[in-house]
Amino acid sequence: MRRSNVCRIERKSNRDERMPDGGKSPMARISKKASGTAASKKNVSPARRSSVPATETGRVDRRQDILRSAEWLFSKHGYHPVTVRDIAAHAGVPLALVGYYFGKKHELLKTIFEHRKSYIIDRIARMRQVDCSTNNPRAVEDIVRAWAEPVLQLRVNPDGQPFSVLVARSIWEPGEEARHVVTTYYDELAAVFIETMCKALPNVHRDKVVWGYEFSLGALLMLIADERVERLSQHGAKSGDVAQTELLVEFLTAGFLSAVGQRA
Repeated sequence: MRRSNVCRIERKSNRDERMPDGGKSPMARISKKASGTAASKKNVSPARRSSVPATETGRVDRRQDILRSAEWLFSKHGYHPVTVRDIAAHAGVPLALVGYYFGKKHELLKTIFEHRKSYIIDRIARMRQVDCSTNNPRAVEDIVRAWAEPVLQLRVNPDGQPFSVLVARSIWEPGEEARHVVTTYYDELAAVFIETMCKALPNVHRDKVVWGYEFSLGALLMLIADERVERLSQHGAKSGDVAQTELLVEFLTAGFLSAVGQRA
């Protein structure tokens, strides 16, 4: 080998020794840095779905404020027109806090019904306790009363009034979200009513009892939530007037008894 070539090789070797990373090329160093960055990302914890100050999440009353505000707004305007921003503004909380506690809007609607589930359970229990044998001539009335009275008691309670109206809206208004909560929380209630009434009226076809339930539900919801009665009565009648409970029970009882040619 010529001397000039030997010198060039020695100079290159000396430069490589002075280069960082043992003489690796710039591209090799970039590749190593990228690899290290990717490895460090694996150790990063995923972010929460909502970022809110710790001072807000630590207040239990905030959660209740959101529930009450959502319940009132849904009952007043319906589910679809109300936004999460509307709920946050009414509750006086940061927008992110609604999502932090309840997730999406439809999850908040479901939580409202879950929160009120005890009164549905009470109605089911009362209906199942009715003596439907021939020993109880008032069985039909007892079933109607067990089914309707808790709803009207909730309607007169300031805390429960928005929810009672919300139930009516959920049944009347179209939409998958409302239909889901009605199916989840009220289909069992309807099934128990029909089953119990069939026991009290064994000679009436089940389909006729089902129609009787539908008519009864319409009458109950109109008493709870309809405001047109005030206009039609020239403001002599009042929407949601629980003083009409006995009239409702008598009316519905007579309807069921008419199916077998009896009078209340």
